[in-house]
Amino acid sequence: MKRSILYALLFYAPLLVVGQTYTVSLGLSTGITSTYTVDKGINSDPRFQEKYSINVAPVAINYGMDFENVGFVISPGLINIGQHFYVVNTSGGQDGLQKNNQQYFNLPVAGKFHIINLSFFRVSALAGVSVAYLTKGSAEISHEATKLKFAPEVYPILPPEYTILYDGVQAPRVDGYSMLDQHDFNKVQLFVLAGIRSDWDVSDDWQMSFDLRMHYGFQEPRNHTYINSLNTYQELYALPGKRNDTFVQVSIGVSRYVTFDRKDKDRRKTIKETTRKRSPGKNFRPGPRTNKPRH
Repeated sequence: MKRSILYALLFYAPLLVVGQTYTVSLGLSTGITSTYTVDKGINSDPRFQEKYSINVAPVAINYGMDFENVGFVISPGLINIGQHFYVVNTSGGQDGLQKNNQQYFNLPVAGKFHIINLSFFRVSALAGVSVAYLTKGSAEISHEATKLKFAPEVYPILPPEYTILYDGVQAPRVDGYSMLDQHDFNKVQLFVLAGIRSDWDVSDDWQMSFDLRMHYGFQEPRNHTYINSLNTYQELYALPGKRNDTFVQVSIGVSRYVTFDRKDKDRRKTIKETTRKRSPGKNFRPGPRTNKPRH
C-alpha cells in the first residue's frame, strides 16, 4: 500500500504543477506525542488505571508542495508512543506503574486542503495515512508489595511467592517485570491521520510550520504469538482483549521554500516567442520601398 501511495504522488505531482503557481519546501521538525491506548483487556482489568504521559517525536524531515487550494506533505521521522497505567490495589490505591513504550520510524503522507491561503500565511486541513516500522518496543510493570485482583484463570500460573487470599492475591514487590519485549510486537503498523497545519513565511526563503495531528492505529500492535498466549491466560499481568493505539502529535518545524510563479514563466515564454518572431532569418532581404525618398 505504501508503494502505491508514493507512486501515485510521483505520477500526479508533475501533472498538478503544469500551469500552476506552486511552492516547494524542505526542512526539519520536532515535536511531542501523547498516546491513548484502546485496550479491552486493560479496560476490564481492576489492577490498572489510566495515566496520561508525554513522549518525544525527536526529528522528522518535511517535504511539501502547495498549490492554490491544495497541497501535500511527506514527513518521515522517528516517533515515540505508548500509554502508561497506574497499578491499583484492591482498596483503590496506586501502588505502581505499567509502562508501554514503542518507537517507530514513521512515514506519513498527508493531503493539505487550504482553509486560509494568504501570501505569507496558510492554514490547512490534513488527511492521510502513515506506515510505521517498529524500531523499539517494550512493556514493563513495577509495584510495591500489595494485594491485587488477578483473574481466577491465571491462578494456575502464579509464582510461589504470590499468595491467594479470599479477596485477592498478595503479590510481592516487583521491579521492572517484563510484560512485552520487542519480538512480541508487529513490525509494521498502519495509521490513518487527520489534523490541521499552519505555515508562516518568516522571510523570502524560510518558512515555519505548526502541526497538530491525530493518528489512529488500524492494526493490533502485538503479534499473533503473544495474542494466543494472552487468550489462553498465560500472561500474568494482562487480560485478553483487542488493542489499538491512538496518539496526538504536535510538531514545530522550519523549512526552506521556493515559489515557482506561473506568471513569470508565461512572461518569459511570451518574450522569447516575440523575440523569435522579430528576429530576421538567415536569408532575410529588405522589401521594396513603398514611400518616396525625402529631398
